[in-house]
Amino acid sequence: MPHYDFYFTNGNRVCSDAGGLELPDDEAAREEAELIAGDLWNDPGDGYWGEWTIEVTDETGRQVVSIPVDPRRGRAGKPSAA
Repeated sequence: MPHYDFYFTNGNRVCSDAGGLELPDDEAAREEAELIAGDLWNDPGDGYWGEWTIEVTDETGRQVVSIPVDPRRGRAGKPSAA
């Protein structure tokens, strides 16, 4: 199963998901990023996530998708062809 890493960025990659996830395909990785973004937007804790983006890369380092945490910003990227 392919391995995907999720990075949180506000212009610079500042943190990762520490280990990534094994998911069936790029579409599943995109869906996971959208779920994470929605969770952060709906329950931001003590922070503000409006300027943040979740970038997903596959095991080769190819960017699969870039999802803004703020749903009003629109999608910054879309899954690349496998």
